[in-house]
Amino acid sequence: MKKRFPILVGVSIVTGLIGSLAVKRRQAPLRNYYQEYIGKWRYQKDRQHPEVIVSVTPDYQVLFQDRPEPVSIVELSPNRLVFLDKMGYHIIFERNGDKLTFYDETEGHSYPLEPYDE
Repeated sequence: MKKRFPILVGVSIVTGLIGSLAVKRRQAPLRNYYQEYIGKWRYQKDRQHPEVIVSVTPDYQVLFQDRPEPVSIVELSPNRLVFLDKMGYHIIFERNGDKLTFYDETEGHSYPLEPYDE
């Protein structure tokens, strides 16, 4: 038994190393989906209202008309970025292909977003 113990330990170490290398190869690299939502966007509720500028900053802030809105991130996925505002309402950015929409739970309506160039 004493002669087999070092062989058994050696085989188990080699098996563990091979297994961990195989798992690393199968894992997809992590992407920071948040980067796709960063920028200044505009939307208009209807023709009677002026356009609204909404900004998503790299430091996880949301600005409406350049005024910060206290928020926290609830969900971040390839297709959705969801914030929760100070009143408990969701602010949802949703991506469908190349189109980005903005849903404000307080109004219960979704608006298409367009990039805003100053």
